[in-house]
Amino acid sequence: MLTLAKRFDHWLHSHLFLLIALLLLIILRIPNFFEPYWYGDEGIYLTVGNAIRNGERLYTEIVDHKTPIIYFLAAVPNQLYFRFLTLFWMIITTTAFYEVGKKIFKKQLPLIISTFVFVVLTSAPWFEGNIPNGELFVMGFVLVGAWLITKTKLFDLFIEKRKTLRVANNHIGLYFAGICFGLAILTKVPAILDILAWLAIIWFVMTNRIKLLYNSKTKSQWWQLLSKVGFQLLIIIAGIITPILISIIYFISIGSGQDYLQFGLLYNFHYTANWGLPFKNQILEKLFTLPGKLAIATLTYLVLTFQSKKFKPTHQLIAGWFVLSLVGALLSNRPYPHYFQQLVPSLALLLGVISTTIKLKKKQRQPMIMMGSFLIGLFIGALVLLDFGAYPTLSYYQRFFQLITHQISPAQYHQSFNHLMTDNYQAAEVIAKSGVDEIFIWGTNPMLYALSKTNPTGKFTVSFHIKDLNAYQETMDSVYNKKPLFIIVMNDEHEKLPGLDEYLQNHYIANSNFTNFSLWKRLPDSLLHN
Repeated sequence: MLTLAKRFDHWLHSHLFLLIALLLLIILRIPNFFEPYWYGDEGIYLTVGNAIRNGERLYTEIVDHKTPIIYFLAAVPNQLYFRFLTLFWMIITTTAFYEVGKKIFKKQLPLIISTFVFVVLTSAPWFEGNIPNGELFVMGFVLVGAWLITKTKLFDLFIEKRKTLRVANNHIGLYFAGICFGLAILTKVPAILDILAWLAIIWFVMTNRIKLLYNSKTKSQWWQLLSKVGFQLLIIIAGIITPILISIIYFISIGSGQDYLQFGLLYNFHYTANWGLPFKNQILEKLFTLPGKLAIATLTYLVLTFQSKKFKPTHQLIAGWFVLSLVGALLSNRPYPHYFQQLVPSLALLLGVISTTIKLKKKQRQPMIMMGSFLIGLFIGALVLLDFGAYPTLSYYQRFFQLITHQISPAQYHQSFNHLMTDNYQAAEVIAKSGVDEIFIWGTNPMLYALSKTNPTGKFTVSFHIKDLNAYQETMDSVYNKKPLFIIVMNDEHEKLPGLDEYLQNHYIANSNFTNFSLWKRLPDSLLHN
């Protein structure tokens, strides 16, 4: 018993800061469990998840434009379950980040700084860390995959910059790392950029040794090393392909293969290409194109490669990861705060690296300080140019304090998140009393679907998907065939759905007048026939 107590005390001491970080994470997320159904993307996830739970086929009978895992994760009974899932997920994610940081930093201070920054930015509302967005789930898969890579001899070979050719067979660890990376892509496509950053360690393994090994006497050793690490790269790629291939087989088997291709994969290219920039400058506009952003990333990697003597291998990894994750966050050039969650792991590590270089001699610290300043400058410049606005954080926690101290009512607290809340909660009560499991909303209010636990009439959860895909007739055909008991028309939806107004006038009656929408109830068949 005494031995067990000593072991626990040693474990507690060695993991004390991680436990403090996880406690901070839990504290920062407590208000999450008191929030209403207010956030649009979360409403879509829960609506699609509810439809999946009720047996509808993803991409064929219920549609959104992201890859599938986020919707299966959202196939939970309600928002509270989804928030608890996110809390559990972020505990695992933070632990994986901490373990990766331990392999990168030899000292405790930069690890503490990085972990603290990571916890705050992934939990507080600045970058929507309090919301179960896809970026948080992607982050978990990427960091677990990265942690598995750091446990291999391949990573040891990378960080030690030594001449040795001994590359142990870590095939199982690398394969499962690849599986995690594949699952990240199946959660959100921009994860590819994070994965490329971690695969780039193989590039640095080779280029950091090229001068040591590639000469007339050791050329064969260089090719031997290339073949070994190349094979390990193939193991990781095989892991990446595995879940993607399984997903394709699954959707084909349920008769949704073509729809998976159209909505789960190809629609992402359309989505990222239809956002205008808020400035007019030819040079900047070219830099914000995908080729322009990739050119900046390539230039960064070239500097890290050809100036390798000035950077530690871990600095090469982090700087490269940061620039690629910035490209991922800016793929669509949308200034949405949650997109920048993709940057948080590399940003936190970059700040940790900068803290370690401050005490070095000028000649030693200058390259990484310059690289770090350049990268953070790119980040800040992008935020400014895109008119980025972070979510307020202090007021978020102040409102929660007012709620728990009874200074404001739950209804006031709910309404402070979104102007639709009072109407939505009242409408949900009306819908719940009817016992229906399907309604139709013309406009953008997926939160009402999620709150009322109803499925959309038709494939689409929001009107902008109907507009983008010109699915007006398909949507009205679903309304005609399914005859939903309730139809909601949002006041801020200025475009008409062809045929809807006439159908409402002939078959429905306005049940209640809400501030932000009209709720129509279908007339009994006996009255319609008369």
